[in-house]
Parts: sequence; C-alpha cells; structure tokens
Amino acid sequence: MTIKRIPIEQLIPGMFITEMDVPWYRTPFLSHKRLIKDQQTIQLMKQHGIRMVSIDTSKGLDLPSAPPATTQHLASQQPPNADIPAPPDHTPEQMPEAEPHDHSSTVIYAQAQEAVERIFEDLERGIPPSPEATKAIVSHMLDQVLNNRAAMATQLAIQKIKQFDRSLTTHALDTCILSLVVAVESGLDQPAQEQIGMGALLHDAGYVRLPRNLVRKREECSGQDKTLLEQHCKLGVALLSEQPGLHEDVLRIVREHHERANGSGYPAKLGNDQIFHLAQIVGIVDFYDGMVSRRGTRQAMIPHDAVRQLFLAGEQGLFEKSLVEILIRSIGVYPVGSLVKLNTGEQAVVIGVNPQQRLKPLVKVTTDPQGGSYATPIDIDLATPSPDHTIRTVLRVLDPSKERVNIGIHLDQGLSRAA
Repeated sequence: MTIKRIPIEQLIPGMFITEMDVPWYRTPFLSHKRLIKDQQTIQLMKQHGIRMVSIDTSKGLDLPSAPPATTQHLASQQPPNADIPAPPDHTPEQMPEAEPHDHSSTVIYAQAQEAVERIFEDLERGIPPSPEATKAIVSHMLDQVLNNRAAMATQLAIQKIKQFDRSLTTHALDTCILSLVVAVESGLDQPAQEQIGMGALLHDAGYVRLPRNLVRKREECSGQDKTLLEQHCKLGVALLSEQPGLHEDVLRIVREHHERANGSGYPAKLGNDQIFHLAQIVGIVDFYDGMVSRRGTRQAMIPHDAVRQLFLAGEQGLFEKSLVEILIRSIGVYPVGSLVKLNTGEQAVVIGVNPQQRLKPLVKVTTDPQGGSYATPIDIDLATPSPDHTIRTVLRVLDPSKERVNIGIHLDQGLSRAA
C-alpha cells in the first residue's frame, strides 16, 4: 500500500482516497475511503472545503508522471530504437473499490455508528450537525434498507443482544434504520424517507442538554425528574435550530415524537389529527426500540412480547392502528432473533420475516424434538413445504436466557454466509 498526500486540484477520477482534511461529519460522505468515479464528486468535495486528500495508489490511479523539462532535448539523448515502456493500463473500472467484506451489514452498521457517535459528541459541545452530515448517514442507511433489508434486520437483532446498555447513539441509529423500513413499507416518497431518517437520527438530541446520570436512568424516573426529562423534545429543537438549513419536517419529528394519538403524550398533548405523520412513525419505532433494549437495570423485553405490547398500544389509542400494523408487518409477529418452539418439538431461531405470512417466518432449527443440538442447524422457510412434507409451525415463544441459548451465534452465522 502506497499513500500519498495531494492537493484537491491534483485529484482525478480513478484515484482511491483514504483520508480528507475535513472531518467526516462535515462532509456529505459516510466514509472517507472511496474510489473517485467522476468529476462531480471532486467538485462536491471542493464545495465542502476539502483542500487536501490522501490517496492509495495500490487501489487506484497514481499521479501522472511529471513531463520532462525539455522533451525534445531528452528525446535526442535516446537511441532511435529505445523501448519506451507503455503507461500502466489503469482505468477506473479496473480499480477495486473496497474489499468484499467492507460491504457487509456488520461493517456498514459499525461505520454508521461511529459517525453518529461523532455527531452526538459535537452535540454535547453545543455544535449541531450540518444537514449534509446527517443526510449522508440517512442516505447510506436508506440504500441498505432498500437493497438488503433482511441483513439490516438481522444486524439490528444482533446489536440488541450484544449491547448490555444501549447508548443514545445506538438507539438513535436503530430508530433511524427501523423508521426507514417503515417509511419504505408505507410507500413514502424519497424526500419523506430522508426527512424521517434525519428526524429519527436526531430525535433524542435534547438529552445532551440534560444531566447524563439522569438520562441513563430515565426508565426509572418519576416526579420532577420525569418532568425534566420530558423537556428533551423542546431542548432538541432549540439546539438543532442553531444550525441553518435543517428542514422544518425534521424539527417537527424531534418536537412531536412523544405525542400520542389519544392526547396523553408530551410536550403539547396533541391529538391524532394534530401530530405530524412522520413524527408518529418515529414515535412508534422509538416506543418499540425502547422495549427491546436494555436500559439501566431494566432488562430488554422479548421481541415477540414487545410486538404484543405494541399491538395493545394501538388498541388503547396511543398510536394510529394503521401505523402500528405497518411496523408489525415490517418486523413480523416473530421478529428476527426470537427463539421459538415448533410443533415438532424442535427449537428454532427466527432469522427472517415473511411480510405476507407473518406467522410463518424463516427459521434456523437448532435442536431435534428430544432437545439434542443439530450438528448443522437447518434453515427452513415455514411458509414453504419442506422436502419431507413435514409441516412445521410456531407453537410458542421461548425466553433465550431461561433456555440458555446464545441467539447471537446463530444470527452471526447467517450474516457471515450472506456477506
């Protein structure tokens, strides 16, 4: 690997850059490492104040050789039949963009999480993110949702299992991804998808203006502490409004994501018809993600139980039923990561959802009817007849902690094969 530092004026399509002189979150790019494919990208970099970049000549074009001071003079010094080596045949199409594993959902999630952490670090210093920085994360996540929704759902399930105490940044990213899934499922247009993604990513920005120890134990707070925590919606809007250019729809999501259709929410106790539609979607996703995440001393709820609570919330008028239905359709009655007992007596882990047949997910069967572990777990689509004509259905949901089953191992295996 050969790294060179060059001014932006020397950058040309076909070069592979590894670093810019402007922080990632001040640019519209999710990652600095990229193959430059066209002149428009270079122009966009210049517009965002990038002046110097580092290039990797082993992955892309090198600087063109400097022309000799006096070409004719040098030519006269060479024998007439001197062999002149042909320039290397470098074209943009031949340059590797990145290693294959760089496109896995695990790496993509990690990159996005790092970017969101930078945004929240800036927020804690009183510096709101630029609309371009937020949109870059959302656009990248939206691409993943559109192109590989199953892998992203699996990645979310893995993160829920592995994280013992969910940070604001992780909750923000997970809420963003799932809100985008619901937005796509709802048939919203691209501008609305981008606004809902940005609003979901920043919906809890106001918490950075509150005492950190209070935010950490927010699930157990009551009285004056609870009243203070409820100010985070207004505080978030005030903080984000300091950055010009953020769309009003994004601010409305931040302001209204805790409003409830029956008027029991906050800060303004708006009714169903008064709550911004995109804020309702983020509010429902925020509600669900809060249930399936570990916070402080409170354990995460089993996904299937959280779906049941979500359904009840719709019945009780907290949320618009049609939006609850869309979210359940997106995550399934048995969400990815659920441990289930089948009618055959086998145990299985849900690894995928059938949107049209929500009671028949894709599962990885891990044990035989007697409880013995299969040497190689079997992937089965419960909506498709099996070769041996065995009809398998979900009998009930199990608690992985009580069954001492490491769900993450089985989900990791599925991701590694998909990568």
